[in-house]
Amino acid sequence: MQLKRLLPFAMLAGCFAWSSHTGGLKYIPIYEGLTIRAQKSSPPHVAFEETIRPTSNFSEWQHFQSIAPVALGVEKKSPALFAKQVVLAEMTIQKQVQNVATATSSDTGPMGVGYSSDDSWMSQLTNAQKNRLQEAQVRNEVLNQDWKGSSWGEMAADTLEKNGVINSRGEVLQANAGKAVFVNGTRGETVARPAVQRSTASDENVSGYSAASADAGYSFTGNNSSTGEAQDKNAATGVRRIVGPIEITGGLAITNEHHIEVRRNDEGVLKELGRVDLVKGTYNIDVEQTTGTVVARLVNKDGKTLGEGSFRLNRIIGGTQNYLTGPKIKVEPHPDYSVAVLSAYNSNANDTAPAQTRVTFVKGVSDVKVNKEGIASMENVTRGSSTVMRAAAPKHLETTNLIVSGKESRSTLYPESMVKALLDIIAQDRNESFDEAPSLIWGKVMLDGKTVAGIDVMVETAPDLKPIYFNQFMMPDPKLTKTSDNGMYAFVHVPTGFHSLLATRSNSIFGYVNVVTEEGAVAQGDLEATMKTESVPLRIFDAFNGEPVKSDVTMQSLAEELQVEAGSATISLPHLNRFGLMRVHPEGTDYIPARYVYNDNDEFVHVPLVRWEWLRAIKTFLRINDTPSTGFIVGFVPDEDFEVFLAAYDNFNPQDIVYFDMQGRVLQNRKGAAGGGFILYNVPQDTHEVVVTGSRTRKVYSRVVPVDPNSLSVLNFRE
Repeated sequence: MQLKRLLPFAMLAGCFAWSSHTGGLKYIPIYEGLTIRAQKSSPPHVAFEETIRPTSNFSEWQHFQSIAPVALGVEKKSPALFAKQVVLAEMTIQKQVQNVATATSSDTGPMGVGYSSDDSWMSQLTNAQKNRLQEAQVRNEVLNQDWKGSSWGEMAADTLEKNGVINSRGEVLQANAGKAVFVNGTRGETVARPAVQRSTASDENVSGYSAASADAGYSFTGNNSSTGEAQDKNAATGVRRIVGPIEITGGLAITNEHHIEVRRNDEGVLKELGRVDLVKGTYNIDVEQTTGTVVARLVNKDGKTLGEGSFRLNRIIGGTQNYLTGPKIKVEPHPDYSVAVLSAYNSNANDTAPAQTRVTFVKGVSDVKVNKEGIASMENVTRGSSTVMRAAAPKHLETTNLIVSGKESRSTLYPESMVKALLDIIAQDRNESFDEAPSLIWGKVMLDGKTVAGIDVMVETAPDLKPIYFNQFMMPDPKLTKTSDNGMYAFVHVPTGFHSLLATRSNSIFGYVNVVTEEGAVAQGDLEATMKTESVPLRIFDAFNGEPVKSDVTMQSLAEELQVEAGSATISLPHLNRFGLMRVHPEGTDYIPARYVYNDNDEFVHVPLVRWEWLRAIKTFLRINDTPSTGFIVGFVPDEDFEVFLAAYDNFNPQDIVYFDMQGRVLQNRKGAAGGGFILYNVPQDTHEVVVTGSRTRKVYSRVVPVDPNSLSVLNFRE
């Protein structure tokens, strides 16, 4: 066994020890050139070139180094002078005073020496400057008067004594009705003129007259009506400072990424900029005019408005005071679409909305779940927008409510059992039958938040409908012809669509409301009224050149038709955040009568008019076809670039949407530009929601508008 283990090692040692012959082998070397490539601009190559570069290239530089420097002729010991203070001697200008002789009365004119008869420069002055010049002239004449002579009162007393009106003691003598009244002429002679009979004068008033009272009536500031009116006008148009407290509420807070902006807004144009003292909690703003609104906004770094508060200047401006104490501005969260949903049978006070309640805005574009407090909201909506809110819950009828942004609305969900009981009572009284749940309008009449009795309610768009009123037990009572103390009313079998309701009391308009009814749903129709009104400017003008146009206006807020002669007027609107419609009929046939949407809470109402020729020319140029039973919608968007679409109308033809600029020229980029607008051709007959989305802010502008065949509706999308 040991031999077998040693045998492999022995064979391996023999292999290494065995000699070999290499004499028959021949070695042939093979050479191949090595090529190195490098970029001349690379740092390694540059360093290599500098290393192998011959020293002869640096001979010129070495020559410069061998030359001794030559010192310039400057004082080496003086430091560099960067700045020096130079004190100059006081300069005195001496001028001799030139004495100019002035005359109190001169034929050259009332201005004395140096007066020029050329007074054309006065025509270039403003009314305020002319009034100041006249007052200065009055003061100058008074100061330059020769006070050594008789005063005006003494001269008047002498004249009256000569004419036998008063005696030497100033007592009034018995008046002679047939005697003429004499006044001093311009050259000292007396001129007779007919006596003037004053119906308001009495003997007691005449006897109370004296020279002293006449002299006391003289005023250095010009005691005349024209000067007083000028002073009032100057005070009204002068700069006024308004100072008041400011408060941030509603859970808002200001950080280093926020700022508060206070400005005056006059009919959509931003004017003066105010200031805010956060330490003192005050604001102040200097306004040149007393029109418009002072608005305070809390804005973040992205330019988004988080909160807002405002007040109208016509509430505090009065008299001639130039320093006014303004009201408190409460900056509250910027309101969007917000609605509080509750059940008509609410047994649990802590749960206002029924379980599984869903709310939609903008025709279902935004589907929102109601929170625990029964509130549903949609954010990023501009102020003044309108939409039809729809709320639904199990075992309840769907409720529709036309709401506007900036106000928390209230909507009631009616249980199916409650609606069925109402229909049974009505069917028994009217001998009618209801196979399915019809369309209803249900609401109540309120004045400043309180229900009102004795109100008659009618549907203007369906006058044949009979209202149902509820008694004090909340039961429908066929015997009632007006609202009771609870103010509740209802309509059944209402045709679907857009309707306007009118409330009257003693043949006078009490209020109105607009609703949208749908099959098998209840339309919320709360009729609100208020005692508070606001004066609002109304302007009717050409949409592209701004010229005022005479028109007749019918507004839901006004009892009678308004004739606007010069294209502008001031109207009184109730202070309510309420959706309203108006109809404008321009004079002549150039402009199109149109329907406009407004809000009773608007600070101003602008009515841009468009021409038939303009609409037809664009339609012919773009070869847009006519579709029966359709209308037109024209919109104006002044604030930013935008896009427009009809909510819930995905199949609307894009070729029927035309964008134009501020001069009415068609845009080809399929997007709207700020200051321009859009035209919607061939809009189907229906109640539509026109939605505009801003390109910069991505905010939503929404407007509800009913469209009739061959009719024009004009919308303003201004925040």
